[in-house]
Amino acid sequence: MFRTAEIIVVGSEFFSRDKRDTNSIWLTEELERRGVRVTSKVVVADVLEELTRVVKHGLEAVDLVISTGGLGPTEDDRTREAVARAVGVELEFQQEIEDEIRARFARRGREMAENNRRQAFIPAGSRLIPNETGTAPGFFLEGGSGTFLALPGPPREMNPMFIDFLAQNQSKLPSESQVKVRRTLRVTGLGESDMDRRIADLYKEVENPEVTINFTPHDLEIHLTAAAPSVEMGEALMAPLVTAMQERLEGFLFSVNDESLAEVVVRMAGAAGFKVALTESLTGGHAAHKICSVAGASEVFWGSVVAYSEEAKHKLLGVELATLEEHTAVSEAVALEMVEGLHEVSGADLCVSCTGYAGPSGGTEDDPVGTVYLGFRSPQRTTVRRISLPGSRNLVRSRTTQAILFLLFKYLKSME
Repeated sequence: MFRTAEIIVVGSEFFSRDKRDTNSIWLTEELERRGVRVTSKVVVADVLEELTRVVKHGLEAVDLVISTGGLGPTEDDRTREAVARAVGVELEFQQEIEDEIRARFARRGREMAENNRRQAFIPAGSRLIPNETGTAPGFFLEGGSGTFLALPGPPREMNPMFIDFLAQNQSKLPSESQVKVRRTLRVTGLGESDMDRRIADLYKEVENPEVTINFTPHDLEIHLTAAAPSVEMGEALMAPLVTAMQERLEGFLFSVNDESLAEVVVRMAGAAGFKVALTESLTGGHAAHKICSVAGASEVFWGSVVAYSEEAKHKLLGVELATLEEHTAVSEAVALEMVEGLHEVSGADLCVSCTGYAGPSGGTEDDPVGTVYLGFRSPQRTTVRRISLPGSRNLVRSRTTQAILFLLFKYLKSME
């Protein structure tokens, strides 16, 4: 029975700030939804001795050990060898694996490189998990007191293979009496302490569901985890708490289903029948990117005019040269003319402009780095808001994007 699990993330690249591990998060959610408790996660470099040690320890500690990564064709892909050593078996060549890899290359009009043959060796006694989208098959085997499952790293390969593994081993999963149900609420426009002051009394004495708060650079996440005999009962346990938090955080809580603010804005604008347009200076198109990442954005988003220079502000949006000279590009007056010019160009129902100092240089005594002016035009009125944002250059830019989306959210919420 799989009651406990450990996840091993394989790859030296995961010690770099440029590479994020999302596989273990997804695996944990899938396991805990089925009542399997994940007790630990380990990130291991591509070092055979260290990987062998971690695999052996995991098999002694939990019922199911899952590795992700390290199954490729190169010399630093050592998961297969490490598992074989940890369990005390040899690597065995499987002709069917090589044949499938060769056929996959042939279908693409290519010849298989000789180093791909390494992927046809798996620990003796293993059972294969076919990979329909890549060359690296997965495998699982019994070792020590637990079961080891090896999966490739790319999520598009790993995810369906893991779901297949669960289906094949349904009898080893706990009964529904151990199901965990998760929900994520998202809040923006409030500081962490201010939010907690509003809701702490709702959850501080509650054990089921468990409540944790996560701070991100752009918003706050409230994570609820309920243990219950079924998914339906878990949802029912969380429902009163979710409703109470919605009431306490009215106007700031934008999602109870882990949606991004861009997703919520696109959905709300579509339901209201509004077209949205942006003109971006310091964000350089980042806000447009966020909106365009949402499926269905084409139904509501006119587009964005990236007017970064003073010349662009003048030629594309009609900002007066005299206004730029008198007030500078980062000013209430320029943000106002930008948003009015955008409306003339687009005819959109909701128009937003932004101009500001992202840093690290620039700024004035009155408007230091982090100062941003947001212009907003709706069918009712046109306004300009000045905000001050902390952080590095990229944080100021991304937080400005969040402020643009929050401005749209607040207006759309008021129209419901």
